[in-house]
Amino acid sequence: MDLLTHYLQIILLGIVEGVTEFLPISSTGHLLIAEHLLGTNEPDVFNVVIQAGAILAVVFIYWHKIIGLISNLDSAESRNYLLKIILAFVITGVLGFTLTSILHLKLPETLTPVAWATLIGGLVIFALEFFSKSLYPHEDISWLEAIFFGLAQILAGIFPGTSRSGATIMTGLAMGMKRPAATEFSFLIGIPTMFAASGLELVKYRKDLTTGGHQLIIDIALGFVVSTIVAFFVVKWLLRFVISHTFNGFATYRVILGVVLLVALANHAFPETDAEKPEPVSIPTQAEPAQTQAPATVPANTDTSSSSPVTNVSPRALPVDSTDQTNTAPATNNVPAP
Repeated sequence: MDLLTHYLQIILLGIVEGVTEFLPISSTGHLLIAEHLLGTNEPDVFNVVIQAGAILAVVFIYWHKIIGLISNLDSAESRNYLLKIILAFVITGVLGFTLTSILHLKLPETLTPVAWATLIGGLVIFALEFFSKSLYPHEDISWLEAIFFGLAQILAGIFPGTSRSGATIMTGLAMGMKRPAATEFSFLIGIPTMFAASGLELVKYRKDLTTGGHQLIIDIALGFVVSTIVAFFVVKWLLRFVISHTFNGFATYRVILGVVLLVALANHAFPETDAEKPEPVSIPTQAEPAQTQAPATVPANTDTSSSSPVTNVSPRALPVDSTDQTNTAPATNNVPAP
């Protein structure tokens, strides 16, 4: 693969992450699908860092809200709202640590569970949108609702393709919250949750950053920047969208995508593998010529008693493989007569 094609793949993955991280369609599932389609398999540390780029975009958007909550702790409303964010984060963190570190839960890296989670998640969104019409809409989040938000984040972590934002927003709708209020709380609890998860993953894969070479660093930086920029505009758009629209459009997309994936997998259109992530490797550039094997030379004091005669051939023309060169060809004129 040439370097330009490689960078185009990195940019596409950054765009996919930025678009899907906060839409209720699952960024993890779409990154896995994109890697299958592009024929690439980026190291885990790459996916972790570009995810952090999308989170940073939300920090920029909610900067005034975050500063306002912290600077107005003397207000009971601000203090309680911040404590509810912390409560949801702690629930997610404790259960997440239990599942991954104690129970050693390992997320699958195959498309089949992603396809099923995508399909089922779409059907659940349809059901919750219909069910929420009979509830009394409210904007204030209760302590019980904050607990369920934390549990919803764990659900998204267990089943790739579920979507963290989708699971939390739908939880809010199921409990009668208005879409803008549920969306905002989902994004705010995502900031500490996803930054903490990304930080732990970076510690886990820190050796990849030092052994992957400068090419991996360039890839991560490029994907991070692209993801941040794209996520910023996508989140801005979504916050305006949810004011007057339902999530049925996203549900329709998920159902169609899930069905298409399952049909494609049944017909072996996608390779269904569960291979380990590859070690990071650097891609040689024109400034880094590939290593060539040193040409073989003929020793000056060749033993003429050998059963393999020596031919008078230039060293550059000698084969460099290790095959047996014993033959019955007659000796050439460079061997002295007996």
